[in-house]
Amino acid sequence: MKRFTTIRYTGAAIAAIIGVIAALNYLRPLPTVTASADSLSAQLGAPTLTWPVAGQAAVGASGYGVLDSSGEQTKLATASVAKIITALAVLKRKPLSANEQGPTITISDSDVAIYNKYVAEQGSVVAVTSGERITEYEALQAMLLPSANNIADSLAIWAFGSMDAYQAYATQMVQALGLTQTTIGSDASGYAPDTVSTAVDLVRLGEAAMQNQVIADVVDQPSASLPVVGTVHNVDTILGVNGIIGIKTGNNDQDTGVFLLAATHTLSNGQHVTIISAVMGQGSLNGAFIASESLLRSAKAAFAVETPVVAGQKLATYTVPWAKSVTAVAQSPLSIAAWQGSVTMPHIQLDTIHGGLASGAQVGTVSATAGTNRVSSAIVLKSAIPSPSFWWRLTRH
Repeated sequence: MKRFTTIRYTGAAIAAIIGVIAALNYLRPLPTVTASADSLSAQLGAPTLTWPVAGQAAVGASGYGVLDSSGEQTKLATASVAKIITALAVLKRKPLSANEQGPTITISDSDVAIYNKYVAEQGSVVAVTSGERITEYEALQAMLLPSANNIADSLAIWAFGSMDAYQAYATQMVQALGLTQTTIGSDASGYAPDTVSTAVDLVRLGEAAMQNQVIADVVDQPSASLPVVGTVHNVDTILGVNGIIGIKTGNNDQDTGVFLLAATHTLSNGQHVTIISAVMGQGSLNGAFIASESLLRSAKAAFAVETPVVAGQKLATYTVPWAKSVTAVAQSPLSIAAWQGSVTMPHIQLDTIHGGLASGAQVGTVSATAGTNRVSSAIVLKSAIPSPSFWWRLTRH
């Protein structure tokens, strides 16, 4: 009898131990549902661009930077494209808001002397008289539309106190903009040959200029009415053609054909891209216009709406320890404006799962970028992940 009592107590103890172990096993945290992401990539074919047969050129876009270039990128005279540097520097020192005229500048005898100097040199000018009053905005119009050399110098001296102070400031500014091949010369107009740059640097300059709403507004004007001289016209004679919205022409004895261009392009998804191109060393201003239009047409064709991920596309597989594997898919497509020849590599970010989830539950995000543009979509479960059963939790290893 004693023996049976001992066996009974021993069996109860073993059962109790088994029960405790089973309970602890049931209450253990659930294992992680491991995920494996699919490999994704999107490659567009390299574009065919219509480059000038001579000189140098570059093309880019706002938010994309420089995209391609041709010709040897050696420093050439910028000619009047230097006035974009002047405009940026002046507006940093004397900022204007959109639709603001800004402070009034009184033309002095020194400004008249600058005008007479450029007249003698047969440079482009806007007539001024001593005592004339002109706003900062009107001065920018005079400098950027008819490309008045005298106004560029007068505006720089007004804003900085002296030409030396302007040159020091502008030099630091272009360096900060990453224009490593640009040198600020002895005037603010670009008439002198010592302001030099490359087409690649000019595209970077154009991108910075178009981010300034005042400059973008002025360079898109075909004409303006100014004190004393009256109506002046933009020397950019192809303004408005094929979406062109600026920016600046240039020609002097050292480089007779420079054009920094900006144009809008609307893609099939309705997104707008501002294309920026620069040509240098084209022999004449008309040659620069012709080369720029051809390059622009090919650059527009090189932008496309890429869809690296479509709605419902399988993006990941979740391995579920207590059930069958479950796939995760893109909830919506990723469509983004991309330059041909660039790779848009979608990035998948998956959440950690420890239990059951319903079908369609978000378990991550897939995103793609091109330039400064970013698009994203939720990653959702194609089918549910069931909660583990009581028996599985109790008996799992």
